[in-house]
Amino acid sequence: IKHRIPSIMSLSNYFTPISGLLGGSLIGLSAATLLLFNGDILGASGMMSSFVLTPRKILTDPTQQWKLAFLAAFSLTTRVYVTMVDVDALKDERLGYSEGIPIVSPLGFILGGFFVGFGSKLGNGCTTGHGICGLARRSTRSLTAVLAFMAAGIFAATGCSPTCPFHPYLRDSYESVGKHLPTEFTIGIGTVLASLAAGAVLPGFFGRGLHENATAMEKDEYDNNKRKIVPAIFSAAFFSVGLAISQMTISSKIYGFLNVNGLRDGTWDPTLACVMGGGLVVSFVSYQWVKGFNAFKNPKALDCPLSQKSTVGRFNVPTNKVIDTSLILGEAMFGLGWGIAGLCPGPAIFLAFAGYPNVLLKWWPSFFVGSLLADKVKSLFGQDS
Repeated sequence: IKHRIPSIMSLSNYFTPISGLLGGSLIGLSAATLLLFNGDILGASGMMSSFVLTPRKILTDPTQQWKLAFLAAFSLTTRVYVTMVDVDALKDERLGYSEGIPIVSPLGFILGGFFVGFGSKLGNGCTTGHGICGLARRSTRSLTAVLAFMAAGIFAATGCSPTCPFHPYLRDSYESVGKHLPTEFTIGIGTVLASLAAGAVLPGFFGRGLHENATAMEKDEYDNNKRKIVPAIFSAAFFSVGLAISQMTISSKIYGFLNVNGLRDGTWDPTLACVMGGGLVVSFVSYQWVKGFNAFKNPKALDCPLSQKSTVGRFNVPTNKVIDTSLILGEAMFGLGWGIAGLCPGPAIFLAFAGYPNVLLKWWPSFFVGSLLADKVKSLFGQDS
């Protein structure tokens, strides 16, 4: 295996702005669908951490059924995309050939997952919640979060060079690339998880109805919860396909941006900025139709999400404006984890269902441990989860 590619190759060899903008726009459309139809926020880290922090609530609370539908649709879309639509969707041309694109070690995946889980829980968000959704509603809290995790991500990805004392522990040899690829066993696990997710959503469609003495408000709430399922399915499909098209599931696209040594070598890849930009524009447009969050006057702005009955329907948009230590420290930790392992929650969900062993067996378990620990820390200091 070649250990490097010629440094004379130009930026255009790696930069894919069209696919970045298109994929990012689909991610923005995913966020917009959840917002306008359900009144909910696309937050990959918060959604996934809720499965271990409040599993019973997720499985039994009718207000949470849309999350199960989202995960089921995301998993099935991912499986269909990588097996039928584009079997080379996850092929990384630079992995194992470019010196600026590292091979993450098993310990790197463990630490990366832990920091992302802990940090995103402590800071209440990640690249989707703060980046795509928070910036779109012009939140200074989210802007602070994005600056914190971007700075930390660049620091971790750029700083973990061969001269870094942690490099031998966080990075693997180029010869180990094959060990990072899906096996029949891990693909089987991904398929089983996708099937379980699909099965878990069935009660939302076919569960018991209300009791005979239900009030009119209870009936409206019941109807609204069921009405959230279909938009969540479409949102998840947009999110999965958007990640695949934008190539945010490919390691070199993340490290190609976060490792700014590429600016010197002529190998820097700004595609990630196009993804964020495309998603942000579409998400911003959606907020112009939500009363109280629109930047421009819009007499047709909505008081209630489109799929919901107005009697009990509402937008669940964060209004917290506090910029504190928990936010900055949490998002900085998230950024460190992102830079160490090259993964944030959205792409990690995709790769897990695609059967990538280190993501399935190391990154995600560590993420959940980090989320649980951060939740305990927040409770200890009297902060809301």
